[in-house]
Order: sequence, then C-alpha cells, then structure tokens
Amino acid sequence: MGSDASEIRAELDRILASRWLKDSRQLSNLLRHVVEETLAGRKDGLKEYSLGLQVFHRPPDYDPRSDAIVRVQASLLRKRLAAYYASEGKDSLWRIEIPKGGYVPEFRRKDAHSAAPPQAVPSAAGPFARWRGFLTGLAAGVLLSLSAYWLSTTPTPSQTECPALWRPYLDPRVETVVSFGVPLFFSGGGGLYIRDTHVNRLSDDQSRIERVAEILKRPFRPQPDVYTGIGEAIGAHLIARWLEMHGTRVQLANSNYLGPSDVEQRNLVVVASARFQTLLQALNRPRAIWFDPGEEPGCMRLASPLPGESEAYRPATSDMGVSTSYAVITVWPCLQPGRRILYLSGIETWSTQGAALFVLDAARMRELQQRLDRDPDNGPRGRKSPFFQVLLQVEAKNNALRSVRYVTHRYLSES
Repeated sequence: MGSDASEIRAELDRILASRWLKDSRQLSNLLRHVVEETLAGRKDGLKEYSLGLQVFHRPPDYDPRSDAIVRVQASLLRKRLAAYYASEGKDSLWRIEIPKGGYVPEFRRKDAHSAAPPQAVPSAAGPFARWRGFLTGLAAGVLLSLSAYWLSTTPTPSQTECPALWRPYLDPRVETVVSFGVPLFFSGGGGLYIRDTHVNRLSDDQSRIERVAEILKRPFRPQPDVYTGIGEAIGAHLIARWLEMHGTRVQLANSNYLGPSDVEQRNLVVVASARFQTLLQALNRPRAIWFDPGEEPGCMRLASPLPGESEAYRPATSDMGVSTSYAVITVWPCLQPGRRILYLSGIETWSTQGAALFVLDAARMRELQQRLDRDPDNGPRGRKSPFFQVLLQVEAKNNALRSVRYVTHRYLSES
C-alpha cells in the first residue's frame, strides 16, 4: 500500500492518542493488532479464537462460546471509533472502521469532493430505544445534552480506583440491568396528572388524592409509568453509558416492573428517589442508613451515630438560596453469589443525580476506596464486608447541582 499504509498508521496513532482510546489498553491493543495484521496481508487470521489468544491472552482451551471477551470488546471498539469520527476525527483523511460481523478493519479514504458518511456518537441509545415514549415526555433532547455535558466534565474512573464498588460490574461476561425509579402518578384524563409524594404504593393512604378528585369532580386512576425525575433519568443514562464504555452489556429497565427473574445471573444498578418503591423493598435487604419520610421533605437516618455524626440528616435551604440535601450509595448482594445491587438514592431528584455523579468521579472513588481500606476488620462502622452504605451531602442552587461530598459510611451484614 506504500504511502497509503503510512497514512493509515498515522491515523491509527491519532486514534490511539484520542480521548476515546488513550485510557483503554485492551481496546488499543485490539485496534492496533487488527490494523497491523490487515496491512501485513494477514487478515485471514483475524478470527475470534485467534484474537482471544493473541490480544486478550486467553489460554489454548479458550472457548468463544462461553467467553465473549472478543465480541464485547469489538462492539465497544466500534462505538469508540464512531465517537472519534464524530468529534476529533471528523476531518481525518482516512477512516478506520470494523464492520459488524467480523474483525477485519476497512480503510476508507475521504474523497476530496464528498463528505464522509455521518457517524453517531455512542450513547445508551440502544437500551433507551424501548423507552422512547418515556424519554419524549422528559424532553429527551435536553436530557441527552445535559448527560453528555456531565459525562464530558466528570473524570472517568479506572477499573481499580474503587474495586469495592465497581469490580463486580466490570466483568464483560456479566450483563448489568440499570434501572430508574418511577413515581406513582394519578391520571384524571385529558392530560391531567397529579402526584402525592406520600403515595408511592397503591396501599398507601390516598385520601388527599380523593379530596382533589371531589373538588375537580372527576375520578383519578393510578398511572405508574408516566414520568420520572430528571436527576434519576440523567443518572441512569450516565451510568449505563459509562458501563458500556467499559465493555459491560447493559439493559435499561423501569424499577417498578423488575422481578427476581429479571436479574438472575445479572448485576443490578438502581437510580431512584428515596420515595420510589422498587424491587428493593420486596428484597428486604439490611440497612444502616435509610430514608424516613416523616414530615416533608423527610430525612436520612443513621443507626448508632458515631461522635460528630447525627442521628438524622435533614434537607435545608440557606438565605442565599443554596439547598443542602442527602443521598445514599448502597451495595447489596444480588440474587446469585458474586452479583451485586448498587442502589443510588437521594431525597430530591438532584440529590439522586449527585449520587450518580459521585460514583463516576475518579477522585471521589479513590478517596472512598482509601477509607474502606483503612477500616479495621471489626470497627465502629461495623464488621467489614463487601456490602456497605455511604451517606452523601449534596448541594444545589435553584435545583442545579453544585457539589457532592462524603459524610460517613457503614458496613452491612453479608446475610
């Protein structure tokens, strides 16, 4: 290929140095290998089994049918290439693509008289497709632009910055269900909906809704799948996208409709307001930090506070209009050994979003892992275990998130 090969290798180096691949050793190795092998005329050897051995260092008895590492990483690489050519590489003379269904790259030279074919930036659009109507109700364009902003300004944690939290989710062989909480609304027909934050199950007291129905002289019926908070939607989108960019297969779901069979052999992430009822209530997992609805707007309670800690953490708003609230990160065992439930929950929608951003922040995750590592095996925060809760303080102004900080943590029983 002569000069063409030199130009293709230069383009390869630019891709590997871009923000889409520079921090991913596995994807970089895969792309360099398939490009160099193709340029050397050895594309017939670019099969799943050989890539598993040569790139991902699988043993000779490696079985692609039970280990999907090559397929998963190739899918992720295609998304990263699309992202690169939609941003930094949009003016590149050459395009390196890996068509679906194989691992042999194609090299396309941009014609001086025609534009390169449009490429889409990878996102969680695949999992969100089945919820298109729901997203429309949330002004999807605003949601996606906000989430893209947060992802671009939030440091991306590596696989080792908080293994206590993230390690079980970064196994490419295990799918993760990322679910968002949906509040219970009541519809009076004609586009009229009402929401009582104290009514989150059909068994809750509905007397206030009944009074509204009497005043308006129209019946109201439960509509459990209408809207969710912006913070929950953004948080679920960011986490789903981050996991996909780290090679994890993701399925998006409404927490209200999850059952035990939906999370068999899967990990689960729940991004939901503390008020929304989900599968987690039915699972009856242990808690040391919990939401008490009590008087509006409720508070987070802490069992057996240590010196300097409070028994209750209540939201407040200063004279300057800065609101302080609280959120909880919880890691529970899932239904099968080795699987996890990660539950991110705030008192307000923006504090739930704060919890999601906290777990995607590299510095915060590094600090959290250091705190967990310093704890004795059986200390004042409980007997050390893989399951724990973290209380966060979240600040916002005019419902716009400003900051998130660690408050305390507790370990949970492994039973």
